[in-house]
Amino acid sequence: MTWTTLYINGRPGFKEAVLHKLAITSRFYLPGSADSENDLLLYWVDNTLPLRDFKNEIGSKLIFKYRLQFHFSVPSENRDSSKLTVQEQALVKKMSVWEEQYRHSA
Repeated sequence: MTWTTLYINGRPGFKEAVLHKLAITSRFYLPGSADSENDLLLYWVDNTLPLRDFKNEIGSKLIFKYRLQFHFSVPSENRDSSKLTVQEQALVKKMSVWEEQYRHSA
């Protein structure tokens, strides 16, 4: 049997819920150590098992409750969440112009 590394991240508290849920399943999944720095949960899954089956074992309630995301490599946190996209910058500029006009119209 060959294994695929799968990383899971989500909202706070997801690790305990996922560990508990997968502990009582009929299939065997090999849990790894939880990465507290990146808030990741590591699992090794049978290579022949589709990701959808693994997600079915966890269940939709947990996936949506904790907004779980599944990755085959460590997700990079290089993108800066404070930077605006081009569309967002255009909207900010449009609102600033609108505010200027509104402020001086009274």
